[in-house]
Amino acid sequence: MLDHIDLAHTISKQEYKARLPDLQMRLYAIERAVQQAGVPVLILFEGWAGTSKIGAISALTRRLDPRGLRVHPITPPRTFEQQYPWLYRFWLKIPSYGQIALFDRSWYREVLAERTHEDSTPEMWRQRCEDIVTFERQLADDGTLIQKFWLHISREEQERRFEELQSDPLTAWQVTDEDRWQNRHYKRVRVAVEDMLTRTDTPHARWIVLPATDRRALHLTIAETIERALDARLDNIANAQEQIHDAQQNGHADNSVPPLSSGMAQLPVPSILNQVNLSYTLEKEEYSKKLKKLQAKLYLLGLEVYRQQRPVVLLFEGWDAAGKGGAIQRITTRLDPRAYVVHTIAAPTGEDRLHHYLYRFWRRLPARGQIGIFDRSWYGRVLVERVEGFARTNEWQRAYAEINEFERDLIDFGMVVCKFWMHISPDEQLRRFEERQTVEYKKWKLTDEDWRNREKWADYEQAADEMLVRTSTPAAPWTIVEAENKRFGRIKVLQTVVQRLEDELGRVEL
Repeated sequence: MLDHIDLAHTISKQEYKARLPDLQMRLYAIERAVQQAGVPVLILFEGWAGTSKIGAISALTRRLDPRGLRVHPITPPRTFEQQYPWLYRFWLKIPSYGQIALFDRSWYREVLAERTHEDSTPEMWRQRCEDIVTFERQLADDGTLIQKFWLHISREEQERRFEELQSDPLTAWQVTDEDRWQNRHYKRVRVAVEDMLTRTDTPHARWIVLPATDRRALHLTIAETIERALDARLDNIANAQEQIHDAQQNGHADNSVPPLSSGMAQLPVPSILNQVNLSYTLEKEEYSKKLKKLQAKLYLLGLEVYRQQRPVVLLFEGWDAAGKGGAIQRITTRLDPRAYVVHTIAAPTGEDRLHHYLYRFWRRLPARGQIGIFDRSWYGRVLVERVEGFARTNEWQRAYAEINEFERDLIDFGMVVCKFWMHISPDEQLRRFEERQTVEYKKWKLTDEDWRNREKWADYEQAADEMLVRTSTPAAPWTIVEAENKRFGRIKVLQTVVQRLEDELGRVEL
């Protein structure tokens, strides 16, 4: 890929000055249109040390509205960032809808440094590249326009620039030990770069390799490339909106989020929840005895979570009034309150609404040594968002793979993931709803939405069945909890958590 780059390409100063002002005005207008259309744009700059990536960014943004921009200078990961999966710090920097995010270096800096300094195995290198491809594909599927630039110069040109910078006391600091190391090992780094570009060049996130020998030519080419890409995306959006409008005018509008009962093609999914035996019970005396022992074990395991620096996610989904809150309360009763955080997930608001649907969960992940408990979770994408029409059909259908990929990232990092579906019958749910209406301290739990959801029981059950089938993996299996009897359900949850933590951390003795 690098062999075919014309490093001799130049543009005269006169041509640069003639073309630049009009190009900057067009980019400003396009930026406004991007904001109005709600398109997230991610532009990253990688390349050899000495290619002045920040200079390219400055030239690009000089006449743009800074309110619609965010520039992220990427340095090696800091201590607190190492407490999370390696992509965590980039997950949190993705552009919001209508924003342009520019990266001065990116996730590629980290994997390239690992490869060239031999800090990674071939298997780790391949996995990192696969992680990147998955990450960029998920962003692209969500509508993000991705532009990736590799700025290329020869070893001789790089060495010349370093000498020029070092000759001036005001700029000598810009040449680091790492830069000099890269120049000495240019051939080794180039082999890694070629491999990286090949592995991560995809239809949704192409690499654009540009000669950086002549800065004027580089800056104009970058701006023109971005202009063409943004123009094409806006044209596609306009064409799609026009087609929808025409279909509506002709009475042939296609509902992109049809209800489950609309007869749309569904994968054959076995009826899992209909087969669950809800007759299990547990007497109060036995419940109290088991509860005390399990909570004591959980306390010791919480200490092990911290000692071994393993992050833990406990995730609860299930029917309204199925006992998620009660189970969570029994888990946390004896835990050190500094050891866990409970996240109650409702409809996204604020910043969460302006990003990819996983964003609000990325930023709530537990660090090493902590337990994150989720009362509702990312599975809302394939449950409530699917049934209520908050997600388009293609969005919730691709979410199964996205969720499995997300959980794989967590598990590869060493996170323990426990997932529970709290299951009750429609009759038991009705009984609990009616009880909540009459008990003063429980009234707040019952909402009009709970009653509306109950009317769609069959649709939610179908969605839950498919979720359980498609997202239960060996490393992150679902546990269906028979919660018709609250005591039985709580004990099963605690037993499952204790068993899973002991499998991961080692047995504890009381």
